[in-house]
Amino acid sequence: MALLIAGIIRSSPDELELAGKSMITRGNLKAGIQLLIKSAREYEKQKRILDAARIYRYIGDIIISTNPQALNDARPFLLKSAYYYLDILEEAVEIEEPDLELLDEFCSNILRIFEILGEKDKFEKYATEFAAMYKSMGNTQMKKKKIQKAIEAYEAAYRYYKIIHDPHGIEDMANILIDFYGKGAEIFVTKKEYQKAGDTFFKLAFIVKDVFGYDDHFMELMENAGRNYEKAGREWYADGNLYHTAKTFLSAEYSYMLAGDSQRTKIIGLNTAKMLYQLSGEYRKEGFTEELGETLLMLAQSLFPLDKLLDGLKTYKDLILEVEVTLEHRYRIRKALLLYLAAKERSRNYLEFVEHMEFYTKRGAYAQAVELAELIFETKYPEIKKGLQKVEGLSPE
Repeated sequence: MALLIAGIIRSSPDELELAGKSMITRGNLKAGIQLLIKSAREYEKQKRILDAARIYRYIGDIIISTNPQALNDARPFLLKSAYYYLDILEEAVEIEEPDLELLDEFCSNILRIFEILGEKDKFEKYATEFAAMYKSMGNTQMKKKKIQKAIEAYEAAYRYYKIIHDPHGIEDMANILIDFYGKGAEIFVTKKEYQKAGDTFFKLAFIVKDVFGYDDHFMELMENAGRNYEKAGREWYADGNLYHTAKTFLSAEYSYMLAGDSQRTKIIGLNTAKMLYQLSGEYRKEGFTEELGETLLMLAQSLFPLDKLLDGLKTYKDLILEVEVTLEHRYRIRKALLLYLAAKERSRNYLEFVEHMEFYTKRGAYAQAVELAELIFETKYPEIKKGLQKVEGLSPE
């Protein structure tokens, strides 16, 4: 083993990284981390700072996931990663046309590291800086008349203002985005682009709820989202595409549910469930496992707004028995349940939790999103948490 490691150490940083991760997978944590540290240092020597930042973050995450009490051991690696990401971010911002998605990835990594380390002051400091950075970028893109880029930048600024609970910043960005989305929704409706209109009304409703709460303004916009999704679904049905019909009707069902329109929720929900039962039977017969998994997941989601929680969980159980379940499946079930509870209680707070979960999942952090939902269920709805644990095989009962 010593000779093998000595040979590996003379390898390239990419080979060292691969070897280190392989050793960790095989259970040799200590040797694997040693190789990853060597890999990160070699990346540094080659000025491949992004790779070094990525590896140091990975090392810190591995240490904590193996032993949650080992935060001090992970700290130096995570801090090194965070400050490398800050250096990279400074350079990336200076580019004439910055890649907003890439910038958001850097910002998210930085904030997530300080969140893990419990560095609240640094978390708030950098979140404030990121909000101001994106707002400035939005203003710049507006001057260039690049509207879509401006919207993306303002959306990012809005998210960071929400993270730090800055009421002035939230209101400022909300007003800008409400104007953009309101005009956009009108254009899509006029052009009969109903799917885009539904998506836009849905986004607009979530922004409006930050200004007015879960009130008539929010519910009216959700009603509009539902109508447009329903029209889009009927177009798919006319084309003979049952899968996309059901998928779009599911969006309509949740929009109507959030709008408090119980009649449309029931009508659309029953039709959606019927289609998904049919599709799941066909996919099961043909042996299309991936399609079956997606259809069973949507079927479970479609049953919650119909107040059929037990049936929904039973369908989720069928999914687990027939398909390999991922963290994404677990997240989507919990998100659906939270939206159901938000509609039942007309709770702005639950909608905020859904947005927070989405923030995690856009970065692939499904485990954190699931954990957040679990905390809510444990506090307010222990029977739902117990039901999920039983279905997922985590309960002795």
